Amino acid sequence: MGARFEEVVTYHDSCHALRELQVKDGPRRLLGHVRGLELREMDAAEECCGFGGTFSVKFAEVSGGMARDKIASIVRTGASAVVSADSSCLMQIQGALSRANLPVRTLHLAEVLASR
Repeated sequence: MGARFEEVVTYHDSCHALRELQVKDGPRRLLGHVRGLELREMDAAEECCGFGGTFSVKFAEVSGGMARDKIASIVRTGASAVVSADSSCLMQIQGALSRANLPVRTLHLAEVLASR
């Protein structure tokens, strides 16, 4: 593929991709072909980040708790970035990471695959 990304990352499965489209292995296979990248699975990779469209507005406290659980799982991997193919999830996770003042970045899968 020609991509190079010299970091440790973890992958977040979005509910839509995982549950509706049954997309799980494909993104990980793609990341496995990126030179220099180390993929570390989080213990809660398949758990929702808590965004869910209007769910995060209607049930802000529950959504926030879910996001905090997700970022705790991300931090336990030691990854410097969390990758996903869902921009809504990335927005939710980045917000939680920022509020917790954590140095983990969020990246779309396409950004990593386009890296040189």
